[in-house]
Amino acid sequence: MTRLLSRPAGAALAAGAAVVFVAFVAVRPAASRPESAKPSARQPWTTSKLVGSPELPPPYKTVNAFPNIKLEHPLLLVSAPGSDRLFVAEQAGKIFSFKNDPGAKAELFFDTAKEIRTLNKTPGANALEFVYGLVFHPQFEKNRYCFVCYTVQTSGKPNLAEGTRVSRFTVTNTDPPRLDPASEEIVFTFLQGGHNGGDLHFGNDGYLYISTGDGAGPNPPDPLHTGQDITDLLSSILRIDVDHKDAGKSYGVPKDNPFIGLKIGDKEARPEIWAFGLRNPWRMSFDRPTGDLWVGDVGWELWEMIHKIEKGGNYGWSILEARQPVHVNDKPGPGPFRPPVVELPHTAAASITGGYVYHGKKFPDLVGAYIFGDWETRRIWAARFDGTRVTSMPEITVPKLRVVAFGQDRAGELYVVDYDSGTIHTFAKNDDPGYDPTKFPKTLGATGLFASVKDHAPAVGVYPFEVTAHQWQDYATTEHFIALPGDSVVKDFEEKQSLPGSVDWHKFKFAFPQNAALVKTISLETERGNPASRRRVETQVLHFDGEDWHGYSYQWRDDQSEADLVPAEGAEKELTVADPAFGAGKREQVWTFHSRAQCLQCHSAWSEYALGFSVEQLNRDVVMPSGSKNQLTWLGEFGLTQRIGKNNKPEAPYTPNEATKQPHVVDPTDMKAPLVDRARAYLHTNCGHCHQNGGGGGAVTFELHRNSDLKQKSLWATPTRGNFDLPDLKVVAPGDPAHSALYFRMAKFGRGRMPQLGTDLVDPVGVALIAAWIESLKPGDKSAPVDLAKTTPDAIAKHLAAVASAEGVARAVAHPDCPPDARKQVWAAAAKLPEGNVRDLFDGYLPRDGQERKLGQNPRPRAILSRTGDAGRGKELFQAQKTQCITCHKIDGQGNEVGPDLSAIAKTRSREDLLESILDPSRRVEPQWTAYVLKTHDGRAVTGLLVRKDGKEVVLRDAQNKETHVAADNVESLRPARDSLMPAGLFADLTAQQAADLLAFLANRKN
Repeated sequence: MTRLLSRPAGAALAAGAAVVFVAFVAVRPAASRPESAKPSARQPWTTSKLVGSPELPPPYKTVNAFPNIKLEHPLLLVSAPGSDRLFVAEQAGKIFSFKNDPGAKAELFFDTAKEIRTLNKTPGANALEFVYGLVFHPQFEKNRYCFVCYTVQTSGKPNLAEGTRVSRFTVTNTDPPRLDPASEEIVFTFLQGGHNGGDLHFGNDGYLYISTGDGAGPNPPDPLHTGQDITDLLSSILRIDVDHKDAGKSYGVPKDNPFIGLKIGDKEARPEIWAFGLRNPWRMSFDRPTGDLWVGDVGWELWEMIHKIEKGGNYGWSILEARQPVHVNDKPGPGPFRPPVVELPHTAAASITGGYVYHGKKFPDLVGAYIFGDWETRRIWAARFDGTRVTSMPEITVPKLRVVAFGQDRAGELYVVDYDSGTIHTFAKNDDPGYDPTKFPKTLGATGLFASVKDHAPAVGVYPFEVTAHQWQDYATTEHFIALPGDSVVKDFEEKQSLPGSVDWHKFKFAFPQNAALVKTISLETERGNPASRRRVETQVLHFDGEDWHGYSYQWRDDQSEADLVPAEGAEKELTVADPAFGAGKREQVWTFHSRAQCLQCHSAWSEYALGFSVEQLNRDVVMPSGSKNQLTWLGEFGLTQRIGKNNKPEAPYTPNEATKQPHVVDPTDMKAPLVDRARAYLHTNCGHCHQNGGGGGAVTFELHRNSDLKQKSLWATPTRGNFDLPDLKVVAPGDPAHSALYFRMAKFGRGRMPQLGTDLVDPVGVALIAAWIESLKPGDKSAPVDLAKTTPDAIAKHLAAVASAEGVARAVAHPDCPPDARKQVWAAAAKLPEGNVRDLFDGYLPRDGQERKLGQNPRPRAILSRTGDAGRGKELFQAQKTQCITCHKIDGQGNEVGPDLSAIAKTRSREDLLESILDPSRRVEPQWTAYVLKTHDGRAVTGLLVRKDGKEVVLRDAQNKETHVAADNVESLRPARDSLMPAGLFADLTAQQAADLLAFLANRKN
């Protein structure tokens, strides 16, 4: 998550660290604002052209289907057999019914919190918690039965062992109908907890299916380690018979359930389980014509998932979250891991809501598509499948609703339940989207943000602001502006508040007006250390449309006359900078213009969207014509911000004394500030937006924002991923940067470095600062820094033999005072290193000598797909030893059968699919190619494809196409492997053009 330099020696730690850091201050990017840029009186911004979107409008829109119905946090919507009524349940327990008519009004069906009579049947229960599920019996017209899943709670104890109930009730045959509370029969119970599940559906087979989650909150993941444990009821889809009771139960277990009688150690599997390995299944449904069961499973850190549930299926949690390893040391449950049919990264979705396969009549083009959405991003998709994989998945509406559930009426028409507004919506054709995508500004000059783009002069009403701690952006400098339409203001709440359209737990310090824009222009010196060589590279615009934030990038032309809108998927540009610290005296870097989805990965609700325009960053003095003034005070006096007190009434701008009491960060380069404050400011700015509760850094659970607790145990623990060949590695090892993952990830190039977005190069200033801070945590004698001026080539080679010693060389070579000859010696030695953790400390510095850069361990798909490949050269590469393709695969009868035959692979795989499979071979592994790990009673371990398993022996085929036969009575265990037999990194030694050639060869294989 950060970077390094040379360690000060001995007891002179603080002074040594200061000297090292001061030496780098001169190269630290910092942009200053001239006094004339601070105007004396605010003028309105009236030139904005930021309206609508550059994307084509989606084909549908959502409309309020029942304008007279408004609920409090509804969670579900269902229909009843033989009835024209729909039923909707609120989270707090009220259930309403209403006629399927636009003019209908909601009528109370059951008030669970007030009318429930069975609390005393659960020891300790004293109140209803939530209602999660409602379903009507398939024979409802005859028996009047419905089933409700709800949770009960007790004061002071979060989880009751039997706090989740599935109860059967009888419904009155009246108009409107009512649920009879006296008729309750508790059919089924399980643990009450955070990820509860609780959705109820009857299958075509007449059995009741119940979803259960892992019974806990998000962090740490699966603390009960229940995901792969089928001896309890959690993390599963359950299947029970509510029409026939087994002895001693209020239900029966269908005889064909998959785990009946299965022993797991000295325990028995729960026979009710139909499938397992789910984290937080939120809404499931049956496709009535096929009987397929679809489930939306809310992910943890990186992925949201849609599963098609099969009998006995193992869906991976918590060993896996989609493709991401989590608890890799947990014992897997029975069966191979089944990958999700749909997996969405957290750049696109953050809390999935399962939906329905559409079979209505209003929208023929949606028939057969699985319609689902996302609670957090409010997006809705229509996914189509060919039986095994997604063939298309377009967004079909503008994201506006907090999608908590979908509902289906008897005619198969779909409805969307909006948690925030408490309303129920349906779809309609989007014939008039309200904007023309062709009119969205395609150039920076067309946005209305600048009076002169060439001179980078802001338009009237667009004003600069300063941040205290600048992000590291690969030696670039930044300038910031804010644009507020007319005389609108940013509301500054004394106490953070949730905003319209946001969920309750997202609290915001600032509320921006509609069509506000935050602007950041990024510039880079073409000759390091020469400000006159600075050229603008990118201008980023964060635009608030009144409901959502949208990120756009504009790429500056080489002549600096204008900047052009970057495509939605992003772009790249190769830059060359004169820099003596890099090979051949030049720095060849690839500038990434991030995708619009990636913009919102950092600018998320968890980080309050506006990273730079925050109290912590704004709370600093700025130079005004009349002298120095606190920026928070100036923003209020100038009319750009308006303080809002606890009583929700306007207050006067901050006085200087009040401003000093507001949160702030220090400038990490300010040597007068305490070392710990400088380090925390750096981590807050570069890492804290992800490493916080709910951010993208959930896998490592420690927090790095300004006010996080430094005593948090996870900050000092063993990292959950990767040890980089460093023994005893900790996230932070007090006194020892070289054994601190936080530091090492900053110090390396390539795969596994941090931050993941916005930077590819090591920040020598940040590395020096974090190293000094880590060393200060455990005072005492420290190892002396590497003095390259006195180091021989043999000594350098010895240093580079291990990661721990190589990092000192990496810090020394990055120092601006490193002798040029010593640099060359290090580069020569590093260039001979094989791919791995030691080379990763130097790889970004090494000269390319006119050759195209190899892809390395972190290839960019866009750099490959953007090139035209040569199939002839690709065939040669396929057959070459260095690619290893033909070692495992056959084409036209040549090669081996360790992997699938690729003779006609392009029939079912696009270029994009093929590239994904090569770069990330473990992402999707078809069942027949699942690798297995076999352990024998005599201590051997064998990995390979399962060729045969019978009563006599187990046969595995390894990656060298050799078969190993193991007698059945010598098999201690046989489990599916976490990774594909095909290794990752096969493109590491290829250039982007070579990869494109190989891809062209495979993409031509259609016959």
